[in-house]
Amino acid sequence: MIQLKDGTRIENPRGYEDNAVEDLRHLLRARIPAQPDPHRENFYEVKGPGEIFYIHVSPISGNVVLLAKWLRQLDECSVCSDQLVA
Repeated sequence: MIQLKDGTRIENPRGYEDNAVEDLRHLLRARIPAQPDPHRENFYEVKGPGEIFYIHVSPISGNVVLLAKWLRQLDECSVCSDQLVA
C-alpha cells in the first residue's frame, strides 16, 4: 500500500488530463492497494474503478510519477474473452 503524505507531488511528464492526476491522488489518499511491478523496484500499478495507473514512487523524495494509464477491463469481459474462438 502506498501512503500519500501531505506535500507529496504527483508529476505528470506525459501530460495526462488534470482529472487523471486527481483520480490517482484520490486513489492514493484512499490507500487503495498498489500492485508492485515484479521487474522494477518502486514501480506500481494502482487499479481504480475505471482505469489502471502505472506509477513510480521516488525512494528519495516520495514523489509519485504518473507514467501511464489505461482503461480497466471489466472482469466479466476477460472471462468472456476466454471463450472466443477464431
